[in-house]
Amino acid sequence: MKQKDILEFWRDVEVFDLPDLHSEAKLLREGDELPWFRSDRLEKKNYKWRYTLIFGKIDKKVVVDHLNDLLKVEDANDWEEPVKGFSCLSALILDEDGNPEYDSYLTASYIFGLRALEKKLNLSTVSVALEKAQEDFLERYNFRSVDAEGEEMPKGDIVTWQYLAKEIAYLKKLSLWWKEDIKVFIVEEHVPKDSEPNTSFLNSFYLEDLNHLNTLKEKELGIALQSYLSLSPSVEKRKDIIQSKAMLFQSINPGQIPAGRWLSDVKYGLYSAQVGAVNTIFSNLSGQEGLQGVNGPPGTGKTTLLLDVVANIVVERAKILSSLGCDDIFEKGYFKIEKESGYDRYTYTLNKGLRNDFGIVVASNNNAAVENISKELPMRRKIDNASFPEAGYFSRCSQGLIKEESWGVLAAALGNAKNRNAFRKAFWLSQDEVEQIGFNDLLYSIYRDPENDTTDIYRESFRNRNKIFKDLLKEFDEFRQVASTFHNQLSQYIKNRQKEEEATKELNSIEKKLSKLYIAKKDIQERENFTTQDANRLQSLLTLHLQRKPPFFFFQKLFSTSRYKKWNADSEELLNKLKPVSERLENIRKEQISNRDEIKGLTTKQEKYKEELANITLFFVAYKKLRDVLIQKYEIEEKNLCDIDFLRKDLHDIQLLNPYHSSKIAKLRGNIFNTALQLHRDAILANAKSIRNNLTAFFEMTGGWARLNPDIAQNLWDTLFLCVPVVSTTLASVSRLFPNTEKKQIGWLLIDEAGQATPQSVAGIIHRSKRCVIVGDPLQVEPVVTMPEKLVTKLRNEHDVTVDWSPYKVSVQQLADRVSESGTYMRVGGADEKIWTGFPLRTHRRCDNPMFTIANQIAYSNQMVKAVNENSTDKFIGVSTWFHVENSSVPYNKHIILEEIDVLKAKIVELLQTGYKDEIYVISPFKSIANFCEQEFRSQKKISCGTIHKFQGKEADIVFLVLGSDPKSQGARNWASQKPNMLNVALTRAKKRFYVIGNRKLWASCDYFREMASGLG
Repeated sequence: MKQKDILEFWRDVEVFDLPDLHSEAKLLREGDELPWFRSDRLEKKNYKWRYTLIFGKIDKKVVVDHLNDLLKVEDANDWEEPVKGFSCLSALILDEDGNPEYDSYLTASYIFGLRALEKKLNLSTVSVALEKAQEDFLERYNFRSVDAEGEEMPKGDIVTWQYLAKEIAYLKKLSLWWKEDIKVFIVEEHVPKDSEPNTSFLNSFYLEDLNHLNTLKEKELGIALQSYLSLSPSVEKRKDIIQSKAMLFQSINPGQIPAGRWLSDVKYGLYSAQVGAVNTIFSNLSGQEGLQGVNGPPGTGKTTLLLDVVANIVVERAKILSSLGCDDIFEKGYFKIEKESGYDRYTYTLNKGLRNDFGIVVASNNNAAVENISKELPMRRKIDNASFPEAGYFSRCSQGLIKEESWGVLAAALGNAKNRNAFRKAFWLSQDEVEQIGFNDLLYSIYRDPENDTTDIYRESFRNRNKIFKDLLKEFDEFRQVASTFHNQLSQYIKNRQKEEEATKELNSIEKKLSKLYIAKKDIQERENFTTQDANRLQSLLTLHLQRKPPFFFFQKLFSTSRYKKWNADSEELLNKLKPVSERLENIRKEQISNRDEIKGLTTKQEKYKEELANITLFFVAYKKLRDVLIQKYEIEEKNLCDIDFLRKDLHDIQLLNPYHSSKIAKLRGNIFNTALQLHRDAILANAKSIRNNLTAFFEMTGGWARLNPDIAQNLWDTLFLCVPVVSTTLASVSRLFPNTEKKQIGWLLIDEAGQATPQSVAGIIHRSKRCVIVGDPLQVEPVVTMPEKLVTKLRNEHDVTVDWSPYKVSVQQLADRVSESGTYMRVGGADEKIWTGFPLRTHRRCDNPMFTIANQIAYSNQMVKAVNENSTDKFIGVSTWFHVENSSVPYNKHIILEEIDVLKAKIVELLQTGYKDEIYVISPFKSIANFCEQEFRSQKKISCGTIHKFQGKEADIVFLVLGSDPKSQGARNWASQKPNMLNVALTRAKKRFYVIGNRKLWASCDYFREMASGLG
């Protein structure tokens, strides 16, 4: 299996995507006058009419049923929700005269996918069939050749009802399975004259990107995408952050703390895992391409983490601005964009240091997640205004972006045309009715009047601000140096403590030995003195005796006289007495030498250990000084210092730490970010004309008024990112927002709620990006796949791709996690199989018990740590509980148990009678129950009903879980309990109380619900 096999498999999966019928399409009744023939059409300067014809209103369920028939799939289980909505067969775009344009026709790819299955052909033939359909289209509409100069695109004949009839006949042959009439619908719209036709809405949002990726060699794919598609991730390099304190300790090294911090409340710092995740993101990805997964269970601060990532990316670009100076952010020269109508545009190229590296795109397949971050970034109430009273970044131009007070232009939601138009209107154009100046007019006001040009004022402001910025960075670097030195010295501290203990022990031993040796030395000396005296006395006696030889000693000795014999006997006696004394003295002196040598050796050792202890003492003094500086100068609480006590703490306590956090450091880092924004502002206003020209072209490009070459388009995007740090989009809108498919055009891609996204949905945007941070949780809402699983299996088998790449098996998050070195293993719900997650966030701040405990048990191997204190004064309608309902009637509409609905109504009435006025969530595993409840409570705005998909990323104090299901249908309950995901999401929406309504006897026998039954008592 190769990476290309995976991409081809994913491409074939997307072939069977069923496009939605255009929401604004109106039925074109046969025989009605076609609108391009009408003489009463309203005209608009610099705009033209465009007509989109859509053929067929196809019930998606019919398509899926036909697929199931072809694949011999048995009837779907009644607990699985049927596919709903309508699709179409083809679309054709006409100009204002009714002529089809060259690239304006597209047939839905699923039609040819079905034909391939019907004829038992390989699905690789679909792309060939689509090309043939395009050729047939050109022939059917009599397309004229390009003119001799090659300046005009060819057009077909004006479309009449005869042509429409031919199109319907053509489509009928392709879709014999559709038994109803093929009707024609139309969308009429005024568009800018320079805009290009686009039929990409007709097929999968990801098909075009996947087709492009399949034309590339594996080495031509972006580095991050190559990593994402890695066939053999380096398991041996994995660092388990939960099981190894050393790995977690390494990840929170303050030497890696980024300089920038979001302007959130300075009193609160990131928890240990959040700090580790942010540090790991920047240490792994700064200056290089790649991918990092972050595993964020509910309520563990994923958004908080992403805000700090955004802040530091802005700071990093400010460093480039700082080094360049405001006069050199653009290169010399310009590009001219010639326009069919209106004025030509002149754009200016940003310095290469500001290109491709710093643009931030936040993407998700969850609209709510995209909206949340786009709206949250500019909210003034979300920042610490007391600590940063001067915070503001083009705030005069940002008030129209959200419905409350905004502090700056931090994010732009650009995913679809509606959002792009709304952003252009709210940010770029002045709003006289609300007295808001648009960014366009703000820039123009700088240089409009040559006599009052304020460019130099902003240049001077930039120079002054740059000095402040550098001073703040220097101050932070000094802190980081102290903190990282302290942090890095912990291992040496531990070694020195051990050395100190060993050296002290050795010194004590040496001192004891020396004490004995000095006592022995004294004894030896005394014995040596005494023995020396004795020897000297005997030697003196002997010497004296030898001097008293008998006269005529030679003859006395010769004749052995008695006198000689007596003298000789006395000599031998003296010698015999002297000999042992001399020998004893010699031994004593040897002993003395040994004693002296031993003392000398031990004294040398003693000096060595004393020197070592002195050095250790100096180290401890220096270490304590660093510690004191961190506590006294930088005001860090002792508990937040990672010293020896860190390693003594258990995991629970470690996860609750805010490593190296203090209000003072948080304010310093916040000031760095805020000053970085001001430096951006001054640089932009000092280059107002170039910025304005580029952004004018940018809005024409994204508004569909101009199609530019990739280099110019990239420069315009980088100009926008210079002004607006973050762009958010749904994954479905990526290929339209970024039609350029070149790699490395996006500096930073942040994918949120990645556990919900199908693996193929991000291939295109990851390829476009240099660095990817993929955040989510595979144990919450899973990807929604509408096509039959048997079809996906067939496609896999055709490409010899393992199940590990199937959208039925994995999400974006799981593929990102598997290639992330820093993470942890988890057993899900006690299963034997372990899963590897990305960097694990584990400090939970949302739910009270028992919701937290149950979710932690069924989904997270009890790894999460609870950080919120419960308020026992909240009574509601009692503690979280399970209201057992044993129905006696036949279920209403499959899963709906009316007795359960009655209990739900009664409990909500009871709750409201307590004075409760906040939101209430009603969740069910089954859509039929959720829809029923929605109808029952449609008049009560504070009660929201739905399946877990509606509530992902949301929270409320009170959640009711209505279980339903036919008592005779164990399959429905097994389906709802096959994984912990559904129950996990439901539980973790509830902050204060969780009330379950349903048959406890039946559900408590199911996986995960068993633990809930136990946890709810």
